[in-house]
Amino acid sequence: MSGIVLHQYAESPFSEKVRSLLGYKGVSYQAVEIPMIMPRPDTIPLTGGYRKTPVMQIGADVYCDTAIICRVIDDIYPDHTIYPEEHLAMINTVAHWTDTFLFKVCVSIAFQPRAAATNPLFQDENAMSAFMADRAEFSKGSSELGMSFETAEPHFIAHLNQLDQQLSAGGPFLFGDKPCIVDFSTYHNVWFIYSREVLRDYFEPFEHLVAWYEKMVAFGHGSVEMISGGDALAQASAAEPEEIVDAAFLGDFQAGQSVSVMPIDYGFQPVNGELLAAGMDEIAVARNDDQVGRIVVHFPRTGFQVVA
Repeated sequence: MSGIVLHQYAESPFSEKVRSLLGYKGVSYQAVEIPMIMPRPDTIPLTGGYRKTPVMQIGADVYCDTAIICRVIDDIYPDHTIYPEEHLAMINTVAHWTDTFLFKVCVSIAFQPRAAATNPLFQDENAMSAFMADRAEFSKGSSELGMSFETAEPHFIAHLNQLDQQLSAGGPFLFGDKPCIVDFSTYHNVWFIYSREVLRDYFEPFEHLVAWYEKMVAFGHGSVEMISGGDALAQASAAEPEEIVDAAFLGDFQAGQSVSVMPIDYGFQPVNGELLAAGMDEIAVARNDDQVGRIVVHFPRTGFQVVA
C-alpha cells in the first residue's frame, strides 16, 4: 500500500487536527502545502472538485473530510485507537457537533476585529480581497459558516468553561486516560484561537483546559516529508485504487450509478462519478481524470449527500 500524502496548508485548523493525530500515532508521511484559496491545480485532479481542506491521498485513493481521514488513519495504525467501542456513538456525535457548530463559533471568534487587525492576511489589501472572494464562492448557497461575533462569543466562553470543568473532574483527556476523536476535534478549534496571541486571554481562567491543550500540542505532527503537488499526482497516476469488497448501499442506490456527492453544510462543489459504495459509514465514487487516470474518492456518510 502507498503511504499517506496529506494535502493541507499550515493555517488550516482541520489540517492541524489530522497533523496532531499523525503525531499521536507516530506516523511518517508526506505532505503537500496547497494554496489557501483557489485555484488548486494539483488537488482538483484528485478530488474532482471537492474544496474543503485537508484531503488525504493514499496512492489512487483520496479521502475527503477529516471524519473519514481520521478513521482511516486509525484503521491503518490501530494501536491506541481513538474510537473506543464502548463510547463510539457518543464520541462520534460529540466530534461531529464540535467540527460543525463549535467550528462555526470559532470562525467568528478568530475573525473578530481585534484579531483581524493583527492577522498578516489582512495587512495586504489584495490578499484580503482575494481571500474574501474565495470564501464567498466557497460558502455560496449556505449560511452554515455565518454567525455574528455577538452571538458566538457567549457560546465560545461557555464551552471553554464546560471543558475546563470536565477536565478538572476527570482524566487527563476528555473521555479518560487516552485521547479519542473528541480530543482531536476539540483541539483544532482551541488551536485556531489559542494560536492567535491577541486572543489568548480567553483561556486565562481555564487552567485545566490549557494543561490539556499543552498535552495535545506535545504530540507534534509526526515525521513529515514535504513534496510537491506534481509528485503527489505522479503517485496517483502510478497507482491503482484499492478494490472495495462487499460494498453496502443504503436506500435505492446501486453499484455503478452515476452520482454527485457533496457536503450538506457548505462547500457545495459536487464530485461526480461512478458509485462504488454508499453504506452506513462511507460513500465512495470512482472517477477518471486525464492527468491521473482512475481515482476513487471516499467521503464519510455523516455530513454528505448523494444525488443520482
